[in-house]
This record gives sequence, C-alpha cells and structure tokens, in this order.
Amino acid sequence: MESKTVSMKHGMVFTLLVILALFSVEKALLHLPALWNNLVIFGVAFVLAGLVVAQYMGLRMEGPVVIIIFVFPLVLFAIMVILLMPDVAHVKVYFPRVF
Repeated sequence: MESKTVSMKHGMVFTLLVILALFSVEKALLHLPALWNNLVIFGVAFVLAGLVVAQYMGLRMEGPVVIIIFVFPLVLFAIMVILLMPDVAHVKVYFPRVF
C-alpha cells in the first residue's frame, strides 16, 4: 500500500513539474519587461528545483542535519549572487561610506 501512495505522489509531482516547465516556456515567449520576465522564470526554476530535491532526491525524509548541510551552501550561493549582481548587470551601486 505504501508504494502506491509514493507512486501517486511521484505522478502528481511529475505532472506539476511538466506544467511549471511549460509555464516558464510560455512566459519566456510573452513580451514582458526584462526584469519581470527574469523574475518569473527564476521563480519557477526555484520551485522546480525544490520539487525535484524534495520528492526525487528524498530530502523531505532526511533528518535536520542533512537539511542544514543542504541549505547552508544555498545561503552562501545566494549571498554571492547578491554581492556579484552589480558586476554582472553592469549597474553602478553606491555603497554608503562607513569611515
């Protein structure tokens, strides 16, 4: 009985993954402003990655230590992306002078 429930969850998650992937392709074809287009597509990509990690990699059933080990590099990556965004986007950012 357990395997049928797990396979039903896999089927629902797979269906949701396909729908979200098609949604992100459809949003890329619309003529939205570049900022909104990128935000929507990256948001959908993060949801897709979260579903894959939770369902197919079994992170949902792991203990708190494994989840902390998984989340810590993601937080460091997010900090790195935020700090490097002005260089990548070629935008001048004026940081306040502390001294």
